[in-house]
Amino acid sequence: MTDEKKGHKIFIVEDDLDLSEMLSAYFRVQGYEVETASRGEDAVEAISRVIPDVAVLDIRLPDIDGYEVCRQLRRTRRTQNLPVIF
Repeated sequence: MTDEKKGHKIFIVEDDLDLSEMLSAYFRVQGYEVETASRGEDAVEAISRVIPDVAVLDIRLPDIDGYEVCRQLRRTRRTQNLPVIF
């Protein structure tokens, strides 16, 4: 792991377990810390606690969609500037 990536956290929100595991494995091999959630509400709560460096959001989730997750994150001072990738 390079010093540049050490301690950087990625949060993946994906309800497809295979895709979530594949993305998690890829980023861990690259040296990143990875957290995951499969539901939007769980993601909002966890991201607010963990404060990752970036969030990767699925758009279609079983409860609230990725756009709503992003809207809720933007309303909170701690997460309003969090980079989000859809």
